[in-house]
Amino acid sequence: MYKAIIFDLDNTLLNYSMCEWHAMRTAVQAHHLFQNDDIRWNEFWEAYCNSNAVHWMNFVRNAGIHHSIEEVLIRSFQDSLAEYQGPNLEQLAQTYWDQFCHSCIMEDGAQSIIQYTSKHYKLGIISNGIGVAQRKRLAAGNILHQFDSIVVSDEIGIRKPKKEIFDLALNELHLSSDEVLYVGDSLSDDYNGARNARIDFCYYNRKGQAIPNEIAPRYVINELRDLMRVT
Repeated sequence: MYKAIIFDLDNTLLNYSMCEWHAMRTAVQAHHLFQNDDIRWNEFWEAYCNSNAVHWMNFVRNAGIHHSIEEVLIRSFQDSLAEYQGPNLEQLAQTYWDQFCHSCIMEDGAQSIIQYTSKHYKLGIISNGIGVAQRKRLAAGNILHQFDSIVVSDEIGIRKPKKEIFDLALNELHLSSDEVLYVGDSLSDDYNGARNARIDFCYYNRKGQAIPNEIAPRYVINELRDLMRVT
């Protein structure tokens, strides 16, 4: 039925939360912060996540015009490390970013589903992310070469759920919308985006959440391995 499968990346193929946590843990250890102090680490991590969410959304709303990703990180560190003296925030942000860009912690079953689907379909990725990070992370996991199309929002200035980002992927794959299945974990970005582009959607319900009655994905899976039974 399908000639290609397009995946979302973060929290679909890659476990974004674990990649972020591991990169940050490595970075603060490299800069000798919170040594053997899990309480202070946990306080920092909560503060950082809250601050970063705000600065990231400002970055997204302004399409990265006023600030770079490096500035987003530095501002997040400024907020969450205000009481600490000593760390060079620019160096800390750079260490974290380098670690994150080489972090490829996959979702359970991602490796096997990539191997399986690559034998039967063209593969693509559509991601609302930072292109350099997404490509480096795929390369770090030795899976970059598996994809025939990779479309990342900051490289083209279009984000999901706009249909145009899906149209670009279809053009790169030389396929029409009825020849493609899109797999993602977000109902707001992935489901609505696929619907806007008139592409069949498979909802990766990784947390087993209740699905609102008005939401009607073509398929629902709770594990990536379940994709084998619907393709």
